[in-house]
Amino acid sequence: MTIRKILATIALILSPAAAYCEGNTDALRQRADELHAAGKNDSAVIIAGQAMEAARRSRDTVAMIGVNSSMGVYLRTMGKIDEAMKHYDEAMKMCTTESFKRNADEDARQEAAALYLNMATLHIDMQHKEQAAYYARLTAEWARRCTDKAFKAQVLTQDGLIFLMCGDNKGAAALLAEGYQYSLELEQHAPALNAAAYMVAVADRMGDANAEALWRKRSTELAAKTDDTMVLVAYYQILCSIEVNHKRWHNALKLFDKILSTKGVESMPFIVYDCYNNMHEAWAALGEWRKAYETQGKAVALKDSLFEADKAESLRQLDAKYKAAEKELELARSESELARTRMYLAVTALVVLACAVLIYTYVQRQRRKAREREAEFARLKADTDRRLTRRYIDGLESERSRLAKELHDGVCNDLYTVELYLGGTDNGAHDDGAGRAEKLKGMINECREQARRISHELMPPEFNYADIRLVLEDYLMRTAEASGIDISFDATPDGADWSRLADTTALELYRITQEAVNNAVKHSGATAIEVTLDDSDGTLTLAITDNGTYAGAQGAGIGRRTMKQRAEAAGGRLTTETTAGKTTVRLTVNHG
Repeated sequence: MTIRKILATIALILSPAAAYCEGNTDALRQRADELHAAGKNDSAVIIAGQAMEAARRSRDTVAMIGVNSSMGVYLRTMGKIDEAMKHYDEAMKMCTTESFKRNADEDARQEAAALYLNMATLHIDMQHKEQAAYYARLTAEWARRCTDKAFKAQVLTQDGLIFLMCGDNKGAAALLAEGYQYSLELEQHAPALNAAAYMVAVADRMGDANAEALWRKRSTELAAKTDDTMVLVAYYQILCSIEVNHKRWHNALKLFDKILSTKGVESMPFIVYDCYNNMHEAWAALGEWRKAYETQGKAVALKDSLFEADKAESLRQLDAKYKAAEKELELARSESELARTRMYLAVTALVVLACAVLIYTYVQRQRRKAREREAEFARLKADTDRRLTRRYIDGLESERSRLAKELHDGVCNDLYTVELYLGGTDNGAHDDGAGRAEKLKGMINECREQARRISHELMPPEFNYADIRLVLEDYLMRTAEASGIDISFDATPDGADWSRLADTTALELYRITQEAVNNAVKHSGATAIEVTLDDSDGTLTLAITDNGTYAGAQGAGIGRRTMKQRAEAAGGRLTTETTAGKTTVRLTVNHG
């Protein structure tokens, strides 16, 4: 897991309500609305609070406006007007900013319209008609900016009712007509009937008989297409109100009968009670005292029943609130436990993160050190290769210088002597023909032997056909013949298998022997050279001992450096010892 992923996980653990993410704000609001519709306003407020927290975490201004507006409705229903006003004010602060007005999308426009409609409703309930009319105008302004026709139909119709209650009949008529038209376009008969019924009331207030007749006709047609109990009852109640106001008692009684015969009205006891209560007044106005008495009796009986039902409902609500309080307490305990668990997980995650960072840093440091060591090793290897190459080149140059000197001092001088002898410029006495030929033959043989010796020194021995003992024995025998020096050679133990020695090691031993013997022959004035080769217990020892002296011999010094380099190449150690007039060059190699 990368560091970045670990930090994101910690942020999620520390969140106070991680279960409610931004996407669940709408679900929480819907749940709160359902609880409010069921009369469980306490629970609705709790769920709305959770929705508010989710909206704040996601910084969703539109959602916060909507939740505050809904909270105002719930608290107003509970009679907590001051608390409701606080939520409305909070929503108003966000809704009235220039940024919100300029950037408002469809959702924002709908939330603003709903907020202002709730504010207008609150003020009309409190009989603050001027404030109600002000917010009703803002509602209409925002609703008309929306594109959702269903939303516009609903809000404009409700807003028209606010205008009607404020006494602005023309404003009410305009909004109700708009709501009616949008409902018809969507073929939503119930909302259209609702708007048309209020238009009947507006036309009645304005004294426009033609308009009233038109809207009554439209309402009758829509009522035949609607089976929504609440809408039908509201429609009949509006017509009843008009008939009662005009004291058209027979018409009113017919409408009361329609209400009582509407399917589903039996589940609305307060509406039934209102019908009987108004019917007894209508019968009394007509002088039908017996029917007035009967309907009044039904109203009283229903009222007593409702009173008992109210008491039972109150007890039920108290019980529900008690149980809800217990659940909330349990929820609080669970949240406390969850908070502790989250904190534990957060601390654990931080420890793991710290360990991961330390391990990552340690690994990176080790890798960096390894790279530095590799780079240092590469530099050392390159330096070593350069030094070895330099030594090799120096050795080649030294060998070339020595060979050049050999050719110049030996073969070239002898050939020059032959040239002088043949030219007759020799200062010595001339011999006869046979003597001269014999002498020339000797000179030429000596030149040939010198050239042959130099070529043997240049050409490596063939170890495929002979081992190191035989090669050294042959070389020392030829050198003794050419130099006239007594050279002895001894290899121990007898019967040793010298072919097991690696060719590279054997070649270095051969070259070291060549160099040491040549130094003794040319620079020391030795008369006897002893060479021994011993292989005991995995240790190979080569010793070259002569009885000469090397004072001031520059060539011998160069040769010793070359021998030392060859000894190192063979994996051995070279020493030079001088005792009692003798010089010994000793090479020791461990070859396993």
